[in-house]
Amino acid sequence: MEHQKPSIKPIAYNYGLYSALLSIAGLVILYVLNLENNWILSVVSTIITIVIYYYGISTYKKLNTNVLSIKDGLKTGMGIALIGGLISAIYAAIHYRFIQPEFLEGKREEALDTMMAQNPNMEGEALEMSMKILDITTSEFFIATMMIIGSLVFGFIISLIISAIIKN
Repeated sequence: MEHQKPSIKPIAYNYGLYSALLSIAGLVILYVLNLENNWILSVVSTIITIVIYYYGISTYKKLNTNVLSIKDGLKTGMGIALIGGLISAIYAAIHYRFIQPEFLEGKREEALDTMMAQNPNMEGEALEMSMKILDITTSEFFIATMMIIGSLVFGFIISLIISAIIKN
């Protein structure tokens, strides 16, 4: 009788939710402490995220009679990354739209000041196009999209490393 592989979905949902909650907690902590960025929080969050991926992939391995291929580890990790990234991105879009809209507006103004300082003679179509690009890159949608992409890239790299280390 052939062994059936366990489903990745419940593992991805569980550990993806943990990853998203960590990301949301980090965003809320930065907001509550009125900080734009904190390297200590970033390092701790990254370490905890790696631990979440490790436990998710290890859980899959345990459920699969202690057998793990790099492919299965990657699928599990990418599932965690996708679920965590989607939930985090949705929260970030809501956060920056309703809770802290001044953050993106401040980033937009900073970018505009930098752009005008680098090229004070910009006008006409070039200025109009630059403003459109600036509006796009400082939107909630763009931030959410970048969070999903970042989560998938980070998830791929970390899952590949973890899978290579704990595979059979």
